[in-house]
Order: sequence, then C-alpha cells, then structure tokens
Amino acid sequence: MKKHQLMLVGPHVLTTSIAGWQVWDCASDPVPSGRQVDAALVAITRDTSPPACLRALADAPSLPVLALAPDDWIKRKDWRVLGYDGAVATGASVDALADALADWHRDATLETLARLEASFGIAEVTSLVERFGAMLATVRDERDPAALADMAHRVAGIAGTLGFAALGRLWLRVSQGEIKLADSARRAAAHAIGTIARRG
Repeated sequence: MKKHQLMLVGPHVLTTSIAGWQVWDCASDPVPSGRQVDAALVAITRDTSPPACLRALADAPSLPVLALAPDDWIKRKDWRVLGYDGAVATGASVDALADALADWHRDATLETLARLEASFGIAEVTSLVERFGAMLATVRDERDPAALADMAHRVAGIAGTLGFAALGRLWLRVSQGEIKLADSARRAAAHAIGTIARRG
C-alpha cells in the first residue's frame, strides 16, 4: 500500500509517523506545488483558519480536513457544520490517528474493489462502479433536501458494498434526516469520485 500525502497545519500537530501516510508541515512548506494532497490534519487554535481556506490553498475542494482538538472542543462544537470531516482528540495515540485517517486512504478502497473483481469479474464490478460514480455525481450536485434524502439510502447501501465506509456512514445519516451533514456528505462523494478515477 503506497503512502498518501497528509498535510499538517498548526503548532505541534504531530511528532510521530502514521502508517500509510507521508506527512509534511504546512508551515514550512505551505504551497503543495504539484503535490497530491490526500488529507489535512489541523491543530485547532484561536487563529485556525476555516477548512474552506485550507481546501483553497490545496486547490482541492473535497479535501478531507480533520480537526485535532481537545475533547471538550470536540464535544461542544458541531465540527461537521464548521467544515471538518473528522475530529481527533489532542494527544491521541498513533493508532487512533491512523483509525481516523483510514477512511480517507484511497488504496484501502481500491483493494476492496480489486477483491470484488476477483470474486465477481472485472466487467461486472466495473459496470457497478461506473453507475455508482454517476450516482455520486448527481448527489454531489443536488441541492434540494428532499431529493437528497430520497437518494441517500441508495448511496449508503452501495457505498458499504464497494468499500467506501466513511461515505456510506455519512449518507446513511443523511437518509435518516440529518440534512445538516449534507455538505460533508457531498465532499465525501466528491472524494469517492476521485478514488474511482484512480482505478484507471
């Protein structure tokens, strides 16, 4: 499994390595020129910029941005509404950080798709993935809450089957009426579209 690119933002974000990730400090290398950014881990401080600003910096509108914050901040704040796609407690273990980032490591999903191809055939899985990609493009661009709720359950079910775990969990919650998660779910859909594109 190749290493993905993790951008670190804020003071003392990380002092150790995380399996599967190549990390770099945004403060010392702020412009990822030509670098493919796969996720960002942001230490929450009084001066932390909104996730939208970070996505603009990385030129990646669907970039997964995770907050590294004290437990009370995570409990008090509606961090998904603020634009974060995950939250990890300050001082979390390496295993906890790896678990939080696992949802955004594309290769794990690609390996799941490869196993499905071995079981059901390349043509069958390719057709399913293509149809799912078209469905994701539709929900990504849909702004009507009723239409989103109608499609969300189908997205969640297929996502789980194909190995898009985070995507499936988010869209299941949208299907259950948590429409405030729609923006986060749309970003996860866009991220999944990017993963599908990497299949070649």
